Amino acid sequence: MRTKQLILALAAALLLSGCGWMSQGPKQRPEAVPYDDAALYNFQLGRHYQSRGRLELARDRFLQALATADNPDMRERAAREIEATDRLIRSQR
Repeated sequence: MRTKQLILALAAALLLSGCGWMSQGPKQRPEAVPYDDAALYNFQLGRHYQSRGRLELARDRFLQALATADNPDMRERAAREIEATDRLIRSQR
């Protein structure tokens, strides 16, 4: 019980002093992937649909990835996937 009280007292002292880890504000998330979240999500979903044979849905998701991409590399990759998906669609007709 004393340990719990000590921890609570230390936490309160840190909060009141303004020098605790809570006063540092929100941490910035590291930019591990330089792509926009929406573009990356749509690209991955397009790949998922493509692997399942749902080519029209995949093409639509790649188009959405291309439209939301702010990175030139992602735009290029989405455009290549659209071309590849179009070739697959044409080959099935």
